[in-house]
Amino acid sequence: MEEKERRLYPMKFLDNSSQTPWGRVSYKIADLGFVNSMVAEGWFGGNTLEELMGTYMERVVGDDAFEYYGLQFPILIKEIHTSVWQPLQVNVPDGEAEQRYDSLGKAAMWHVLEAEPDAKLYLGLKRDVEPEDFYRRCMEGRIEEILNEFHPVRGDSFTIEPGTVFAAGPGLTILEISESSELTFNIHDLGSNLSGDDPLFLEEAFDLITFLKYSPAAEREEFKVTRMDLKDPLHIFSDQPGPFSTYSCVSGEAIIQPGPGAESFTQVNFKAGQTVLVPSEVNDILLLPAREGTVLLETTVERRTDPDSYIGDSQPDSADSPDPHLRIWN
Repeated sequence: MEEKERRLYPMKFLDNSSQTPWGRVSYKIADLGFVNSMVAEGWFGGNTLEELMGTYMERVVGDDAFEYYGLQFPILIKEIHTSVWQPLQVNVPDGEAEQRYDSLGKAAMWHVLEAEPDAKLYLGLKRDVEPEDFYRRCMEGRIEEILNEFHPVRGDSFTIEPGTVFAAGPGLTILEISESSELTFNIHDLGSNLSGDDPLFLEEAFDLITFLKYSPAAEREEFKVTRMDLKDPLHIFSDQPGPFSTYSCVSGEAIIQPGPGAESFTQVNFKAGQTVLVPSEVNDILLLPAREGTVLLETTVERRTDPDSYIGDSQPDSADSPDPHLRIWN
């Protein structure tokens, strides 16, 4: 089929925004069924991410991600804007999500884009609690007394483990990167004035909650997020298709151009608030800053059957260290 022979290219997607009782959500990259991102420009403009996955499969995400996730695009990227408190929530682990809901679970990372001076968020518990105490406090409206409180500032990042309770207060703009799932339960209303369309599920989600004192999470295996302060051009090259990447611009502006040995594609300019998908088969690109202070978040999915399929067994000697502006996947 001629269409399958067309080369993929770095793609921006149209935002898909919706209002919530606590603020607004803007989906940047989503393959959720009820939200399906649409390519903004180029030959594939007007096609959805689901259609790309159905036609180009591993050419979009890479062999390893495709082997594990199939036609499901592995990650979800969205912006959260809070005007009042979110309800207290909990995400579902993969195992329970698959068994109960035939879905991916949801590990997530929050990166704070903007924070008003008095903004707060809750993440986990101040101390270990008994489940009965947690439930009673929810019923009595005293759950805040045992929630672990943060006063975030721009640039802070937080990993949200499945089972950890969390909520963002008013005055925050957050970039959320997660597994491709919205399997999140509202368990207590902190001031959003939820309606019947947004019910609470404390009883249904109760056995999913972690009742231990919060401790910062280690890096998750579902995806990897790397902060990039893009001050100089960066050449990203692989001698064969590897994992896909997404680049979310959190400040400044960047450009993606074909690398020295790449097939030509139209350069992509993207600024703060925009995300670009670089498909697996686009394995030779140049990332260039278009403004001072450009910061990107690179997201990759590296779950694979062979853990050493493209990472060498040893580190290079310091004398032979590569150019810091060239990253090579072998």
